[in-house]
Amino acid sequence: MGGFGAAKLADDPHSARPELRVGVVTWSNEQTRSIAFEEDGTARRPLDGDTTYSVIAEGWQDVGGTLHHDGTYPSCLAGEKGDPVSTDRHRVGLEVLRRDTGGHPEHIVVHVRCLD
Repeated sequence: MGGFGAAKLADDPHSARPELRVGVVTWSNEQTRSIAFEEDGTARRPLDGDTTYSVIAEGWQDVGGTLHHDGTYPSCLAGEKGDPVSTDRHRVGLEVLRRDTGGHPEHIVVHVRCLD
């Protein structure tokens, strides 16, 4: 019975499932937990609204594969010590929820995997 109930919940059309996106973070701000992201294979202008992502991820994975669940900002997104902004262009894999309220789409990062 429990398995059937779990399967039915997994089919819920109102459940959000993250999408995996791979690309380059071109700008990151640790204070606002915002990034500018260029997905592989997608040509966008730097100021397009849908390139800005909100990072709410509490857990992330470093290049070596170690998982971090301590609330720290991912090392591949972080700036130099004392500077919340980074423009280092690191490759990442992001698990993203997309929210569209009829206007400008919002991208919410729930997991970060540093690739370089």
